[in-house]
Amino acid sequence: MAEICSYAGFKAVETEKLLQPCPDGIQFHPSANTAPDARMDVVALDLWRKSQLAHMDVRVFHANAPSHINTPIDQLYRRNESSKKQSYGKRVREVEGGTFSPLVMNTAGGIANEFHKVLKTLSSRISTRTGEPYAEVMAHLRTRLRFSLLRTCLIALRGNRRKIAIANLACTVLLYGRLRAGFSVNPISGCLSSAVRIQLSSKIINI
Repeated sequence: MAEICSYAGFKAVETEKLLQPCPDGIQFHPSANTAPDARMDVVALDLWRKSQLAHMDVRVFHANAPSHINTPIDQLYRRNESSKKQSYGKRVREVEGGTFSPLVMNTAGGIANEFHKVLKTLSSRISTRTGEPYAEVMAHLRTRLRFSLLRTCLIALRGNRRKIAIANLACTVLLYGRLRAGFSVNPISGCLSSAVRIQLSSKIINI
């Protein structure tokens, strides 16, 4: 996200920014993160308002987890957004003097409402700067985020050893090639034909 914000032309983009300590006298939600070493995933200037820092923190959840299986996906999105806002919203507004946007997505590649608003703003900015159609920019950003999530999931499952990292790259390249060839591929949920799954498996085994 930091790279995308920088490419869109926003200034003062930072990752893992250390938040200011919470002063005495301000009451926070019981689940708020008031730790002195709390950090924000991404910060960018002028995203929503002129000369104001926009703070963004990422959360990824698995919608098919046993604890979520009977809960509608929209409710899961809202619940996770609300949880993030309770953790950081008031602290960012009253201590940092900025805005807070929770970037919530699930492991299948879907994104919550607040994340979608951020992507719309970034896509519009990039489209204006480059002259590329807005729809194509949005599709590119969504695809890029899904591949980033795919790599993260693979590393979480298999570790970050060099051979596995090469295998992850092979999987990503093959999936990207399928997309470029015009196939409808969901790189996160694994909606691939049996032949493609065999190709992916053989690449991992042979490396």
